[in-house]
Amino acid sequence: MKKVICFFILFVSFSMNSQQIGKPSEGKSLVYFVRSNSMGFLINFKYFHGEKYLGKFNHGKYLVYECEPGKHLFWAKSENVDFIEAELEVGKTYIIDSEPQMGAFKAGVKLIPFNNDPLSFKNEKKYNKKKNNLIECITSGELYKISEEDKKDQEADLKDLISRSMEKYNKLKSKNEETTKLPKEMFVE
Repeated sequence: MKKVICFFILFVSFSMNSQQIGKPSEGKSLVYFVRSNSMGFLINFKYFHGEKYLGKFNHGKYLVYECEPGKHLFWAKSENVDFIEAELEVGKTYIIDSEPQMGAFKAGVKLIPFNNDPLSFKNEKKYNKKKNNLIECITSGELYKISEEDKKDQEADLKDLISRSMEKYNKLKSKNEETTKLPKEMFVE
């Protein structure tokens, strides 16, 4: 009986939280970038879509990005650069967690797509904990927004960084090195 009650509470709790996660506009895909781990909480990570600057934020904030479905390259910059190749499905929402990593001078960043398949976790408890943690980051965090004018100004300032990072990505691909993948099946409902 206790298991049934606990399951019901978790189900209702998740159902209520998931209603607060946005859906993309018709014909689009939606990507949430979150920071669920507070390590290096003051360090801003910069986020990009290919050569397009999306913004920067630290722990306690999140970014929502709507784009065309299909193949995309997202990346983040801190002490390091980390890439994620995404294939997004129309009408679906995805979550990418920006996990801080130990760095020499400041926190590094590792982009980790949320796998909405409970079987990908060691057990259901770990799956529910991670999912609830990410949803909590979105429902109680502060939405990061940047004006198009500020984005273009900062993108101009970051032109050299963008160029070097894209070169790095192309070198990785030419050496057939693996990057993190976000397949279209990893959407969140």
